Amino acid sequence: MLPETPVPNSIQKSIALGRYDEAALALDKLATERPSLPVLVALAAVNLQLGDLKSAKEQVLKAVEAAPNHREARTLLARIRAALEEREEALVDFGAALDLSPPPPDDPAGTPVHLALHNLEQLTYLEQLHGLPPGTLLPMPAAQREETRRWFNDILDKAGSVAPRIKLSGDWGRALAEPPRMRRNEPAPERCLNPRNDAGEITRAFHEAGGVACVDNLLSPAALAQLQRFCLESTVWRRSYRQGYLGAYPESGFVSPLLLQLAAELKAAVPELLGEHHLTYWWSFVCQHQRPGTDIHADQSDISLNFWITPDSANLAPDGGGLEMWNVTAPPEWTFNNYNADSYRIRLHLSRIGARQKSYPYAENRGLLFKGMLFHETSSFRFAEGFENRRRNITMLFRRGKSR
Repeated sequence: MLPETPVPNSIQKSIALGRYDEAALALDKLATERPSLPVLVALAAVNLQLGDLKSAKEQVLKAVEAAPNHREARTLLARIRAALEEREEALVDFGAALDLSPPPPDDPAGTPVHLALHNLEQLTYLEQLHGLPPGTLLPMPAAQREETRRWFNDILDKAGSVAPRIKLSGDWGRALAEPPRMRRNEPAPERCLNPRNDAGEITRAFHEAGGVACVDNLLSPAALAQLQRFCLESTVWRRSYRQGYLGAYPESGFVSPLLLQLAAELKAAVPELLGEHHLTYWWSFVCQHQRPGTDIHADQSDISLNFWITPDSANLAPDGGGLEMWNVTAPPEWTFNNYNADSYRIRLHLSRIGARQKSYPYAENRGLLFKGMLFHETSSFRFAEGFENRRRNITMLFRRGKSR
């Protein structure tokens, strides 16, 4: 049994600042002299960031063998397997990690209203889709559902820059705060990428535009339809953001054979751009129609893919709703928090250097492949009301592999 000796604060600071080489050296020494479960997990995570996948896998396997029910270690093993394209094993490990998820603690501040509204609409949608008796997933009468839906929308219409929280009670309140875990499982289609796309043209566009390529009809029709079903039928939207949108991550169940196959196909399709890269992380955001999307930031990646899947019929402002891109990357000395969460500093920096901005309008099945450290944000949007009409995007992060 490995001890639970924590990672020293000095090394945690190096990781937070993005000094991964420095952190890896210190963690290597600790793992040799005084190994512990947190040290092995931290070392494996740092090596994943550095692209040393072989070492990362060896280290996290030691952690999982010592503590099979350690959720963080099992999740990290799944991510490393995904990076190594060990897809079947990755899916098994993600499933095991999900089974280890503890019930969330009650939040004394209450449930974010936009999360409760989304869950009310999704649970109602799932009951109707699968022909379940009303109340099977959401113990709430139809009249109360409609009244509550209007109440939530009214709160959001009047809210300021931060989406409010509300205290909910009873069985229906618990269902809206933490819905039953459901995930649609389908084998990946034969092809995820649309074969009509010209890989050479994508690569040329990427270089000519300074690291951005816009790809229409990114997915095959079968893959797009399957991913739309997955997002509508899977209750994986567990992380709320104060602006009013929701996130789904691999840890909460946002993982499928399609997503892992898509990453592999993309690497094979544009080898000049992604041949030496591996998938490190991915997520999906779903936006509430009254609320904004992501603020200006850069990704912790070498190359990112961002694509949209909600039908165009839901987009009430077709000239917008996509992504704003700037032609400037985050300064190398900036920390993750500087370039991912400090919008004031970012905008001041971009203004001082005269950065140029370009809009890429929303379109169903349109993807943007871009240098992840370029600054970007969600464009203002107006989508129709209703669960199926919510704006949904998927982001996949790729990093270049290297050995230390």
